[in-house]
Amino acid sequence: MSGAAQHTYTAKNGKLSVIHGARIPLSLLRLLFGDANSSSNSYHRDSDDGDDSSATTTTTNTSYTDTFLSPNHLFKRELARSIYALSMDGSHLAVAHDDRYMLLERPEDDAPLNYRLVSVGSDAAFPGESVTSLYCMSVYTPHGHQKQGRGQSLCVAVGYSSGYLRIFSLYGHLLTTHQFHPQALIRIRLRMPSQVNSAQESGEMRYTTNNSSGSGNSVNNHGVNSAVDDAEEVCLTYTDGTMVSIDGKSLYLALRLCLNEASSAESDEPMFQYKKWAFDLNTPLVSDAVSYGPSAHRDPLASLAKATMTSSPLLSDATARFLVAPQHGDAAFGVFMTNEDAAMSFSAVDIAGKMAARVTGAVLSIAKSYFWRTSSQPSSRNPDSTSHGAAGISDPGTLVPCAFAVRDSPRKVLNISLAPAQYSLATLTDSLGRVLVFDLESCEIIHMLKGLRGSQCAWLETESPDETSDTAHGDDWVSQRRRRMFIVIYAGKRGTVEVFELGSLERSLASVSVGLGWKLVQCPTQPLGGSLVVGSAGSTRRAALPSLASCMLLNESGHAAHIQINI
Repeated sequence: MSGAAQHTYTAKNGKLSVIHGARIPLSLLRLLFGDANSSSNSYHRDSDDGDDSSATTTTTNTSYTDTFLSPNHLFKRELARSIYALSMDGSHLAVAHDDRYMLLERPEDDAPLNYRLVSVGSDAAFPGESVTSLYCMSVYTPHGHQKQGRGQSLCVAVGYSSGYLRIFSLYGHLLTTHQFHPQALIRIRLRMPSQVNSAQESGEMRYTTNNSSGSGNSVNNHGVNSAVDDAEEVCLTYTDGTMVSIDGKSLYLALRLCLNEASSAESDEPMFQYKKWAFDLNTPLVSDAVSYGPSAHRDPLASLAKATMTSSPLLSDATARFLVAPQHGDAAFGVFMTNEDAAMSFSAVDIAGKMAARVTGAVLSIAKSYFWRTSSQPSSRNPDSTSHGAAGISDPGTLVPCAFAVRDSPRKVLNISLAPAQYSLATLTDSLGRVLVFDLESCEIIHMLKGLRGSQCAWLETESPDETSDTAHGDDWVSQRRRRMFIVIYAGKRGTVEVFELGSLERSLASVSVGLGWKLVQCPTQPLGGSLVVGSAGSTRRAALPSLASCMLLNESGHAAHIQINI
């Protein structure tokens, strides 16, 4: 395309490429950051993209200097402090700074042109309130009801320093707002049940690895107990370690109702179910915390434990499990489990929640009568009123005991990245430049990668074009290509991207230098409502199979880059 440039970094062995894509234009940066930096009219090309000693850099068009003008240095510093989130297919990018966010759309042909503005959201209710977390949440829509165009079912979930969660539609309409806890909301995640995401509908989950032999690299299969009640949930992590788990099915119906009523100025707000958890910590702050659901298999000592040692979550069937990274104390991270269940708030939607297993117009009509708030109830849009979420703000939540902690002072885990649910794995980056690969079922560190200070982690899947397998999907058989999972690490201190394949973690598959100042952002793999059962009584299936895990790089000049495995 005329006037466009394609900037590519390729590893020496050719197995890894980082390809520049769209960028955020200067006019949108001014809109996001305000007029503080707009007086400067001197812009320059990126200085040095880094040491390319381990890579080959290719530019496919000589007009790169004219087309890709970088913002000034002040904008670079603001972009470095911004928060990013991507949609499932990477077509939409949300960027937040201070009290506002922007939703941008990538050109459809994926040419390296400017992102286009879709919407701007700014609904801060209090002075000094700022955005602290973002999540681009696709909402499952049956094929017969999908609108034309990309991202029509996309919502943006925004967390604030006040603890508020606000969910906006694709075009920036405020759909719902809730304050479950008064501390800053630092993470928003969608967790899918492992049974739904597994390659098989029931029985055993399967992990596809290149070669699982060798010490420290085996990834065990864990049988799924069909009696375990696991459901999708939206997990909110607060800075003091409190976690709120919103029932995914009830939130799905609530948002579907909101989207249907978005054009109505008099529409009321829906309610949905949630649980609140607190952890037995000796520190007031956490760096990160994730929920990974109930135990996937029964412990053979569970019956004995319940009779004699009911306080031991390790010897019982855990109904909820969490990984928590405290900021202080001598624990690098801890595993928290409980065999008790938290109280479910907003039980008025229980009946509709049970009906939500099948997505039909009739169900939505019935659910609306249970979800929708009457006009006589106070609206949560007014921060001074007592909203339906306000009753739980002062509730400390159900206390979850620590099953065990890894104590290795001064090591502190800084970030936790969950793999798609069928893998039961997580990566943990720590303050000493190490990346820990953690098996969530066995609670074992199966590998440790060293020398990666300032690292960020994400997951990337590829499909083999030559190998396929038939997989049961409801009453149908679906032919699926063999998937391979990779850990992508951006080493921020060195400015390099390294890729490791599960089953071959002793050495990296490929490494490429891309320069400093990038952020590695994970794309979601499933929409909200993806675990619902759809179809007629004679033929049912899961609403959505997981897409391939993917991630992108975003730098402080507003450029996006795609990561591509070439094998």
